[in-house]
Amino acid sequence: MFVGFVENQNRRKPEPSEEPPSSFFIFWTGFSFILGFGIFLLPFGAFFPLSVSVWAILFLFLPVLFLGILISKKTGFKIFLAVFLSLLAGGNSILFLGDSIGYQFGITSKMEILPEEASHYLNYRYLFFRDFYLDESDAGEFRSPLLVRRRSGGAVYGPVIRFQYKRIRSISGKVVKPSIYAICYAKDDSKCHLSSMYSGGVVLLDPIWDEELPLEKDSVFIVWKGSLDSEFFTKGIYSFLFFIFLVLVWTMVVYFPVLGEKES
Repeated sequence: MFVGFVENQNRRKPEPSEEPPSSFFIFWTGFSFILGFGIFLLPFGAFFPLSVSVWAILFLFLPVLFLGILISKKTGFKIFLAVFLSLLAGGNSILFLGDSIGYQFGITSKMEILPEEASHYLNYRYLFFRDFYLDESDAGEFRSPLLVRRRSGGAVYGPVIRFQYKRIRSISGKVVKPSIYAICYAKDDSKCHLSSMYSGGVVLLDPIWDEELPLEKDSVFIVWKGSLDSEFFTKGIYSFLFFIFLVLVWTMVVYFPVLGEKES
């Protein structure tokens, strides 16, 4: 009895497994995620209000996440760390670096305006006045829980805050419409002071309290602060350094395991 072995000519030979991507490719792919998403969101931090910017980062992050899922088939799951770091970079751009750039270049700030001209600049985040005074006769103080946000069927409140306000008037005697008030606030166990040495601050179009105040309808409030130049310069420096920190973290994740393998 003879047993024959017939070779199957149609049998596919096993294909050699694909070589893993180089660390160089993985690094620059992740670097593109981090830097690209951060730069892309800079205009949102410099031009748009925070309410719009937060929705923008959530909406625009979805394509980045899906792209990371597709690329992970080639680079491995390590790329998801770069996707997460890109989210941090985007938040840094909107909340800090973009805000600093907008202020420094006058995109979101307007300096040396007359109180009677303020109605033309209420779309700016920061306003600073000249030729004005704080009216001591139209002033007041009250306490209210901090209104974090409104939602259907109720509202979300923070701690009890002590507010103080004074009306801003023009030295020239011209009528200021809408009425503008300088305001400061602090925790209930402390007290803030509206200094005549300051000249403006953050525009507050919607009240952050629930109190019914004896003020004119549609009044505008300015969170009274001193010069913000040094504050925003410092914010810009630290936010830029944060970008460098994210890149360094990604570099360590990509290259340090490789160095460890070579040493072993």
